This record gives sequence, structure tokens and C-alpha cells, in this order.
Amino acid sequence: MQRVARQKMIAMIGCTAILSGLLAGCGSPKESSQPDAKPQSAQADPVELVFYALSPLSGTEQEMAAQWTAYVQKKHPHISFKFINATGENSVDNFILTKQPADILFGSFASFLLYKDRDLVGDMSDLVKQYKMDLGTIEKPYIDLVHHSFDGKLPLLPVYDLRLGLYYNKDVFDKFGIPYPKDGVTWEELLVTAKQLTRVDGGVTYRGLVTAAAGGGLAINQNSLGYVDPKKPDKAAIYTDSWKRYFETIVPLFTAPNYEPTRELMAGGAQLKMFEQGTAAMLLAFNSYGIFNLPSLHLNWDVASLPEMSSLRGVGAQPYPVYLGLSSTSKHKDAAFLAISALLSGEVQIDRSAKYGVFSPLKDSAAKASFGEAGMWKGKNIRAFTAQKPAAPAPAAKAEFKTIIEGELNKAFLSVVTGEKDINTALREAEEASDKAIQQQQSQQAK
Repeated sequence: MQRVARQKMIAMIGCTAILSGLLAGCGSPKESSQPDAKPQSAQADPVELVFYALSPLSGTEQEMAAQWTAYVQKKHPHISFKFINATGENSVDNFILTKQPADILFGSFASFLLYKDRDLVGDMSDLVKQYKMDLGTIEKPYIDLVHHSFDGKLPLLPVYDLRLGLYYNKDVFDKFGIPYPKDGVTWEELLVTAKQLTRVDGGVTYRGLVTAAAGGGLAINQNSLGYVDPKKPDKAAIYTDSWKRYFETIVPLFTAPNYEPTRELMAGGAQLKMFEQGTAAMLLAFNSYGIFNLPSLHLNWDVASLPEMSSLRGVGAQPYPVYLGLSSTSKHKDAAFLAISALLSGEVQIDRSAKYGVFSPLKDSAAKASFGEAGMWKGKNIRAFTAQKPAAPAPAAKAEFKTIIEGELNKAFLSVVTGEKDINTALREAEEASDKAIQQQQSQQAK
């Protein structure tokens, strides 16, 4: 059961994110018409679309159908989905090599950037015009992000957004008589609590904080720190005072006495396992973790807002958008577009936001307000995910450079946490390694 829970967490998080986009103002339900595609149906004959998940989905076929297919068939009953996860024999490399057909692609924005050079996605610009979809109903930054990253094309449309929060196990806090964390706590205040809860009791090691977001949300950090200097976009800029201060704030949470942070312990699966088995008091994770994982774990839990930087009160992480894309190999592009637009309709967005605890990318205030209205969120502190203002977008970096630098930055964080390197050395070597890899990439492209 815990393995399935971890798979479900991966399904929602996917790759670490590069993104921008500050949520704009909300319109009223009446003035915010849903981004519907007209005419309603491109064909009456039954069609099965291949739904290829770059960020793998978990659950049975029935569970996935309830989350996706059922919503589409309310408007287009002739459309059905065949779900395929990008894992094992269906990895992206094998999928491309064997020329497998696909129609709709699903994943975090980062996962689409990761495979940008593989020509997986097509362009929906003409279909938007053909079916008169009103892109104005979608928060503009989500669309701008795609246009900017895909040379003005529109291969993707956002289906939901994710936010980081601080889950906590009440039983662990009660066991040691420690007050529960509250919304608005700073990282420095959280460190005091985490140290109190990192201890050995009855032969069991308890840890104050674990995380499902690398480096405490490094990729979508609240400081809006980017990876490159905008004036020198082909060079890494992570050996800086700003990144050093970020490390100095987050690293101590994982190096408290009795934490013993080995590489194996800091792996994502091991971190989640500690919280799920009741030996970690707090878990830093996306809002999606709650709805898809916690019901099966039967923990006595609640959630508080993402800890805040002392200099940025009321500011959360940068948004983490998840998109649906039109496959470049689809033979059913009209049907695929109609399915995507149906999932972006106001009615569907309201229901999905309520049931699955995900944030709608629509301007529609009803879609935004419905977050967490149903299911296991009842009675929980859902304000933890709504009270903070999203952080400003970090300076943009080319997708291929971002992947290189972020990988080196994550390595640096791990090497500092495990005591292999000091912060200055780790950041300096990460920047040097990034620049070397970027230069090699540029040389290969120039040939």
C-alpha cells in the first residue's frame, strides 16, 4: 500500500519544475466563460485516444477513467482513453523508437521541457481558431509560459496547478508534547520544532521533517532564484550569495542531531516512507499528496502552509503547472483537442478541483473557490494552500540549460546535507560542472 502511495505521489509530481506565472485576478463565474471548443464534436464514430503520461499515473483503469474519461464522455460520448505510463517498456525512448501512436500527452511542465527536443508535441494554434476556443478564460501566465518555451507555438494547455504545503502527523507531535505547526511559520521557527522532533525513542529514530520536493522545493523556491544570469543566459549563476543563503536556511532541517542524512535516507522514496510509517513528524509535499495518498494510510494528519522566508512573509512557492499536450503523431487531432478542451471546461474544472484538491488554471472564481470542497479535505486546513501569494517567477532559462543546472544544483544540495562538501565548495563546483556541460552541448549542436 505504501508503495502504491509513493507511486501516486510521483504521478502528481513528476519531474522537478521550471516554470513562471503569477496567478492573475479572478473573474466572476458569469463573465468567465469556459474555454470550450465548438462545434462540440468532430466525429460521431467511436474513437479511442492514447493518453500517454510522461508523469506516470497510478491506480486501476477504473480509477483513471473516473478522473479523466468520464468527464470527457459527458460532452463527447464517442471518445475514450487508453492510458499508457511512460515507464518500463513504454519509456519515452522506447515509445519513440517503436513509433507507438499517441494522441494526448500528460505531465508537469518540466517533463515536457525535458523531452522538448524529441518532437513529442504538435501545435494546437490552428485548432484553437477552428473551434473558437477562448484562451482568455485561462490565466495568461500559463499560456505565455508555453508560447515562450515553444517558439510561439501552443502544444500544451494547463489542466491544473500544484502548491507545496507542510503535512504533519498529529500523533508524533502528541507523543512528544510538541505544539502543531501553524500557518505562516518561518523556516527558522520550523527548524526549532524539527530539532525537537528529531530524536531516538524506544529504539525508534524519529525525524522532524522529510520532503517529497527536492531541496525543500529548490526548483520552485520562494526567493525566485534562477539558474542563469539574464545578461549571460548560456552560463550558470548558482555560485551566488543568494543561493548560499537559501542553502543555509534549508540544509539545517536535514542535518539536526540524530537525523543521520545518508544518500539512501535522502532519496525521495525513503523520505516518503518515513512519514507514511509514522516515524517522521512533518512532510513537505504538494497538495495532491493528500487527496491521492493519505486516505489509504489512515494517519492522524493535518496540513499547514509552506514555511516562509523571514524576508518574504506571506509568499509561497512558485506555481507548478501540469499540462495536457497534443501529440505530434496523433491521427485523431480533432478528437484529442475536443477532449482537452472538455477537461478545461468550467464545469469540469470546478468538479475536479473539489474532488481531487488541485488548483484550476481558469480565471473562473467558482473553479478557484471549489478547491478541496469534497472528499478527504473536509475538516482539514485547506487554507494552507490558498492563503499565500505565489512567488514571482524565476528568471527564465533555456530548457536544455535549465535541466543541466538544476541537476547539478540538486547534487550540490545532497552533497552538503550528507556532509561531503561545504556550501561554498558545492555551489562553486556545481556552477563549474554546469558551464562545462553547457559548453559541450553547444559544441555538439554547432557540428
